[in-house]
Amino acid sequence: MINTDSAGDVSSIEARSQPVILVADDDPAIRLQIRHVLKKMGYQIVEAENGLQALNYIVQQPPDLIIMDAIMPEMDGFRACREISELESCKDTPVLMITALDNDDSVISAFESGATDYVTKPLNWSVLKYRIQRMLVTADAQRKIRHIAYHDVLTGLPNRVLFNDRVERAISRAQRESTAFALLYIDIDHFKVINDSMGHAVGDQLLNQIAERFTSVLRKSDTIARLGGDEFTIIVEGLNVPDQVSIVAQNLLKRLAKPVLLAERNIHVTGSIGIAMYPQDGDDLGVLLKHADIAMYRAKESGRQQFQYYAEEMSRKAMRRLDLENQLHHALDQDQFEIYYQPRIHMLSGKCLGAEALLRWNHPQKGIISPAEFIPVAEETGLIVKLDKWVMKHTCKQLAKWKQQGLSLDVLSINISARYFSEGGLADDCRELIEDSGLDASQIEIELTENTLVKNQDRAKRMIDALHQQGVNIALDDFGTGYASMSYLKAFPFDTVKIDRSFVNDIPEDKQNTAIVSAMIQLASALDLNVVAEGVESEAQSACLVESHCQHAQGFLWSRPLCVREFEQFVK
Repeated sequence: MINTDSAGDVSSIEARSQPVILVADDDPAIRLQIRHVLKKMGYQIVEAENGLQALNYIVQQPPDLIIMDAIMPEMDGFRACREISELESCKDTPVLMITALDNDDSVISAFESGATDYVTKPLNWSVLKYRIQRMLVTADAQRKIRHIAYHDVLTGLPNRVLFNDRVERAISRAQRESTAFALLYIDIDHFKVINDSMGHAVGDQLLNQIAERFTSVLRKSDTIARLGGDEFTIIVEGLNVPDQVSIVAQNLLKRLAKPVLLAERNIHVTGSIGIAMYPQDGDDLGVLLKHADIAMYRAKESGRQQFQYYAEEMSRKAMRRLDLENQLHHALDQDQFEIYYQPRIHMLSGKCLGAEALLRWNHPQKGIISPAEFIPVAEETGLIVKLDKWVMKHTCKQLAKWKQQGLSLDVLSINISARYFSEGGLADDCRELIEDSGLDASQIEIELTENTLVKNQDRAKRMIDALHQQGVNIALDDFGTGYASMSYLKAFPFDTVKIDRSFVNDIPEDKQNTAIVSAMIQLASALDLNVVAEGVESEAQSACLVESHCQHAQGFLWSRPLCVREFEQFVK
């Protein structure tokens, strides 16, 4: 039976700040003497009569130091040491072996079994006290070093190294017990926006809050780690039915969705979770982590604030995306891009007075690749800035060539990505291109979406003002689809608004959409802005827009996007 001193039971000992020392010896007189000496030194003492009792206690509550007699009944000290060394919770727990066998074989056996140090009987109390003090100090230092090496400095959660070890152990247990476990990969949605707008200190506070929230909804047997940045991983073991993982993921998302008060502001956070199951989704760490990551990206693509289980089709899609990314890097150098032109029609005269420049990738093997497929990849990799600059340069060059040929357009519209706009340099690039090409700046129209403007409105306004000073026009694209489109008309000095095709699609049959489009046109007219309706495909839509006094439109009713030669013929 385990004996503790008068301080109380195991739970009360766990709560104390004094070091806990376990004394395992079958001689009660020796245990009494050691207790008497160590209590005077301020230590908490726990006693065991043999190695088996000691091991049972250690499994429940690892002590700070173990004093182990070598020769005991039921389980001797050598075997107990070997068992203890296998326990993850006792990696840094020192063991002082007591032996009456003062010979080389006994000393070697003590160290081979996992003992940290040894003393011989009869005990020299001064030596014993010194050894214990030294071993406790060393063990404490080792624990701190180990904690730093295996835990995230910011949140205190296990880091990648410790997480990898935990996954390997989970695989071993699952194989041994024929069970399954889940690996969850969590990414915080739009965390970079919080970091950029509120500062890294606030971002760090938020990560700590998130770590605490995740930990609060998990079991003690689950492992949560921070891999870096805003990425967290969780191992959920002991699963009986797959639905248990869904419940865990739902609880994590619900807990995360509650607002966090930071810097005197309520911050609303969401996350995307990818789930890979062992063994069906992978039988090693690398494959499981990769598949959970792929599933997480599918959750983001599907609208964020949700979880997705891995499916094999996701890997095929990820490989296609990786292949596309690799080829995209070389496409510019190999001159695989073309610019197509979507005619802009003056509604009353029916004449083509302008166009929108649209990028097309003409792959030598795959043919035309949709912008919907390669533009998101370019944005994620940063290649979008190079593409934007290439489009700007070649569009201005083409517009100057048309001017020399007598084919004059009132305006040529160019889409600019949020990344190019926010990185700066757009105004300088425009000035240089206009000067080199000899164009009238008013012929150039830069199209911006609401997402381009939302991050830093003051800086965005300064950028637009700089472009206006050169005479360049600015258009708000996809008008009506954002959260604050109406207010942006007041906040920013736009010249043109482009009504999104989603509103035009159902007019005039849909009375509600028809009323919305009419109101948009009236609002823009009151603000002295040009209006362009996108996606016009029928005479009925065109007539409805004319009735609402819409000035310009573009769409398949007049023409699809055209290559240079076809566009020239269309205008002529």
